[in-house]
This record gives sequence, structure tokens and C-alpha cells, in this order.
Amino acid sequence: MTEMNQTPTDSSISIFRNLIADLQFCKLSDIQLCDLSAVAQESAEGLCHGLWYLAESLENGEQISTSSRVQISAWLKASAHVLPALLELSEQANNHLLQMHEGNVYPS
Repeated sequence: MTEMNQTPTDSSISIFRNLIADLQFCKLSDIQLCDLSAVAQESAEGLCHGLWYLAESLENGEQISTSSRVQISAWLKASAHVLPALLELSEQANNHLLQMHEGNVYPS
């Protein structure tokens, strides 16, 4: 498991991604791995579309209220945490699924 000895230079984003990377994918079935990979990829794509929409809205000069800015800020911070984790989940699930089908990993 990941050491939780956080240094001042560690960000919560890298800590979260490392925790996701340490998940035990060998305990998941091939169907669960496919589902995990697909959901992670779709979620990352949805977040990217949201970011794109926000950028386009800002470029077009749409007015954003103070309360909306607070909500947007929270959403952007959450996205910064979730995107790397989703990409890690997708990559790990796909790698483990490939290993299972190549016969290198035997599900219990």
C-alpha cells in the first residue's frame, strides 16, 4: 500500500492518484474490469466536456455571479482530483484485463 508520509511538496492530487494505483485489481473479474475502465473513461470525457464548456463560456464573456464562481471553483478542484484518478483506474483496469487474457494472472 501507499505510504501516507506526506511531504510538503506532495499534492492531494498525487496522493489520491497513488491510492487509486494501489487498488488490488487482481480481485476484480474481467467484467468488473471492463466496467471500471469504461466508466472511468466516460467520466473523464464528461469532465473534459464540462471544462471545455466552461472555457467557451468564459471566452464569450458570459457573466458569472459570485455564488456561481464559488461553485465553479469547487467543481474545478474536484475535477483536478478526479481526472488523474480516472485515467489511472482506466489504465490499471485495462492492463490487468490484458494480463488476465494473456494468462499471466489467474483470478481466484
